[in-house]
Order: sequence, then C-alpha cells, then structure tokens
Amino acid sequence: MRIVVRRLVAAGLLTAFTLVPSSALAGYREELHATSIEIAQLPKFCWAQFDVPGAKGDEFILRDCGVFVNPYCPALIRFIRAKGPASKGRPLAALGHVDIDVATTESGIANYPKCSIREHVNATRAELNHLLRIYGGKPLGPK
Repeated sequence: MRIVVRRLVAAGLLTAFTLVPSSALAGYREELHATSIEIAQLPKFCWAQFDVPGAKGDEFILRDCGVFVNPYCPALIRFIRAKGPASKGRPLAALGHVDIDVATTESGIANYPKCSIREHVNATRAELNHLLRIYGGKPLGPK
C-alpha cells in the first residue's frame, strides 16, 4: 500500500512540474531577462505575471481565460524583441516562437467566451500573421 501511495505522489509531482513551465516557477521577469522598458510596453493585464510593484487588482490579471494563457505575456515580450533591432537578420525565427505561444493561447481560450484578453489576442494574431507573411513564414493560427 505504501509503495502505491509513494508512486502516486511521485507521479503527481512529476506531472505538476511537467505541466507548469519552469518560467512560471522562477518568475517570467528573470527567465526572459525582461527589462523595465519591455515590461512597460506590455498591456496592464501582464504586469502581475512580471511582478510589477503595485500591480494588484482585476486590471492586472488575465480573467476567465483558463490555464493555457500563461505563455501569452512572455510571447508579447518575445514579440516586442522580434520587432526590434535585436532580431535584425533573424526575425522569422523569433516570430515563429511567438506564433507557437499565441496559437497555444488561442486554443486555450477557445472554450472561454468571456476571456478578458480575447480582443488583444486577436489583434496580436493579425499583426503577427502580417509580419510572418512579410518575412516568408506561414502562420499557425487563423489567417
């Protein structure tokens, strides 16, 4: 009986650490080395995820969207970088990573009609698709 319980606990812990990205455990700010300038460009609903001081309350969180929206705000940091001079010469690779995270968010919020960031995600998708086409990429999400 003890062996079964230990195996269940071990499997549960393994599953928890597999499903929760290390960036969520360590903090997105440190994981991405996000600067204050980059974080200031994010919408307010991302600020709590990036530990902005005083970011408390509904306007600073993602509401009614499910658990698969976690990669969205880090994707916005990568999107800011992909559009900037740092990605000069290789924007398609950077945009491809953003595309994957935005597609994950889109599928994650599909069953949450009251998701607070739905319009923002749609606008990001439109801009992302445009840039991907410019650089010769094929978007994963809706066209």
